[in-house]
Amino acid sequence: MSRNHPVTRAKTLLMACTAGVALTASFAAPFAVSSAQAQGVDPNKLLEIMVSKGLVSRAEADSMLSEARAAPAPAAVVPVPMGGVAADGTHTVPYVPQVVRDQLKEELRVELGNQAQAEGWAKPGETPEWTRRISLYGDVRVRSEGRFFDKPTYNDKGEWIGGNFPEFPDWNRINRGSGYQVNEHAPNGNLRPPFLNTAEDRRFFILRGRVGLKAQITPGVSADVRVATGSDRSPVSTNQTMGADGTGKYEIWLDRASVRLTPLTDLNIDLGRFANPFDTSDLFFDGDMNFDGVAVSGKAALGDSVSFRGAAGAFPLYNTSLNFGSSEAGPYKSTDKYLLAVQGGFDFRLGQELSAKLSAGYFHFDGVEGQFSSPCYWNESVCDTDGTRPAFQQFGNTMRPLRNVILNPDNPSVSPEVQYYGLASKFQVLHLRGQMQYDFNEKLGVRGEVEFLKNLGFDRNKISPLALNNHAPIVGGQGGQFDGGDTGWQLRVVAGSMELGMTDGGW
Repeated sequence: MSRNHPVTRAKTLLMACTAGVALTASFAAPFAVSSAQAQGVDPNKLLEIMVSKGLVSRAEADSMLSEARAAPAPAAVVPVPMGGVAADGTHTVPYVPQVVRDQLKEELRVELGNQAQAEGWAKPGETPEWTRRISLYGDVRVRSEGRFFDKPTYNDKGEWIGGNFPEFPDWNRINRGSGYQVNEHAPNGNLRPPFLNTAEDRRFFILRGRVGLKAQITPGVSADVRVATGSDRSPVSTNQTMGADGTGKYEIWLDRASVRLTPLTDLNIDLGRFANPFDTSDLFFDGDMNFDGVAVSGKAALGDSVSFRGAAGAFPLYNTSLNFGSSEAGPYKSTDKYLLAVQGGFDFRLGQELSAKLSAGYFHFDGVEGQFSSPCYWNESVCDTDGTRPAFQQFGNTMRPLRNVILNPDNPSVSPEVQYYGLASKFQVLHLRGQMQYDFNEKLGVRGEVEFLKNLGFDRNKISPLALNNHAPIVGGQGGQFDGGDTGWQLRVVAGSMELGMTDGGW
């Protein structure tokens, strides 16, 4: 076999390596016997094997052994003393070789690098990863507000003939309190009901402060919590009238608290208390109003310049108290109220600066119509339809009495007859809205809006005999008929800075 054959070359290389190991072990034998024995290696025996294999001659082996025996023994390794201060005051500082120091430095660098990357402080000013999933937002607004009313007008007989009606009962205050005593001869029956101001101008300084937190819990789950100022628990205002309570402190309310699920791109499911998911203006819903319940909203592009959006939801407006009932009749049937709503619309991009929106929706208010109660004794604190009165009301809606009071038969002329009031109509609202917006630049724009509402649940024939308000003026003994309606409309032009909230309910 040729010496250049791969097997021959490998064998030669192996023999050379073995020889090198054997020689190293042989030279170290006199000075490292205990180590070699500990490893189970006998240098003399290994050298004899090399002689028998023809790797070295006998003379060469004897010469190597002689040289190894004649070599001086290495100096004993003096142990490094422990660091510290001896009794005689001697300071001992252990010496760490440079190679050890470099190794420690490299291990520390790698470990700190891994920790910095994991915790997000690898770059100056960079925060841990979990903090980058939380964001704070908020705003503070201070303004002066004036409310100016159309003054009522009267004829020479003192009859109201036009302008604002001067005696508009504050139904919300009555219904939130202990009711109104309609029998003027009963105890407290001489008290006039509270009224809304419809005639005298008022001016205010208004403050609003809101602070919120949004957290991206997982890629498909986020949360939103916001607190805000407010003079009371009204659902349609977070304004605080400055000076209303002298120099008293302001109250803070939980304004929003919701969880958003995003199972698909551009599809959101909101649960809790969240912002209005529908395209409306303050003709229908106040800009500060939030919704309780669940809403599904989404959008989809239909082309480069047109997209469709939609929203639907179910929202509890009133939940019957667990203990709603009376000592006489026991617990009453629930009178829960809900809003069920659906809306769809299209967004158009008509150019770089021009855009438009069209929306149509149906809003079904379930259970909000006031119901006349079963016979209810004069001394009962609760009647079975008390829960059908509005939980919150501002003004304008037609009202009707709710309680069917049985007077005290022993003295009916002075028998208490406390009354609550509910909405006289059903509310099943068709909503149409359109807007066009022109952006002069990124900060300044102008928008025109048109909006129309119609209550499809309105029944004039049913409401007329029940209505307590919204009647035509009585002049010369004529008039006084029910004059309410079922439609509302609004035209509006808004101009201003987009950054100041023009797209989120105005200022």
